[in-house]
Parts: sequence; structure tokens; C-alpha cells
Amino acid sequence: MVDVETKLALKADEPAVRELLEEHGASLLADGKDPSIFWLSLRPPRAPEEEYVVRIAWEGGYPHAAPSVKFADGVGGRLDVSSAWPMIPGYRPGEHDICQPFTAEAYKVHPEWVEGPEAWPASGNPFLWVVERLVGDMVERYQGRSG
Repeated sequence: MVDVETKLALKADEPAVRELLEEHGASLLADGKDPSIFWLSLRPPRAPEEEYVVRIAWEGGYPHAAPSVKFADGVGGRLDVSSAWPMIPGYRPGEHDICQPFTAEAYKVHPEWVEGPEAWPASGNPFLWVVERLVGDMVERYQGRSG
């Protein structure tokens, strides 16, 4: 069950995320069953024929904790398909996680990131911050499709 604070904060921050994605030819779809889950469709500029679907799930409460960020084989699809992942430094298709300080998975692997420069930015618009990282990685660091 999603708490009221998470629902309200995501609703307030979502328009800025949609605007950013539209600027990059990407899209955002809210999950029909869970208001704390969103699906992004991204295309790297270097390979516009490639489409990647990203699931962002605010399991720890928004905006206080990083979301789970995973690539899927489609909206609502499987999260354990390595070929659904892009090859980007820090993205681990074989492990099905992103080892960067904007995902819940990374903070589990690197508890030392909880403090210091890699600490989670719970103020401002963290949803936008996460999506900016994903879009930036697709634009600047994309190296092809895994698998």
C-alpha cells in the first residue's frame, strides 16, 4: 500500500519529469495498479531504432529513498531479461541492477553511499533527478544493447 505522502509528492513532481522526457522523445506511463511505479520508454540518440523500457518503483517511500530502477522487456514486462538492458558503465545487465547512486539496488550494495557526495537527494524533485541521470546516460554513455 502506497502512503499518502508518496502519492502526493509523485503527483506534484511528475509534470517536470514528463516535460524532460518529451524534450528527449521519450515517454512516461504511470502503472495502472500501483501509483508508486512508473514506466519510461527511452531511445538513445546514437541508436534511435533501439527502445528501452525502464521501471522506476518507489518502494521505500517518495521522496525519502531511492527507487528501484530496472529495465524490462516491455511495459509491465519481465525485469530479468539481460537483453532488455543497455550497455552503460555502471549498468549491470547480468545482475539486473544499476550500480549508480540513484537506485535502491546501488545503496544496498554500497551502504557507504548513504552519507557524503553520493547521498540520496531527498529535497527538490528526486524523481526528475533520477530521470535526468537515465536520460543523460543514454545520451552520453550508451554503448549498445546487452546480450
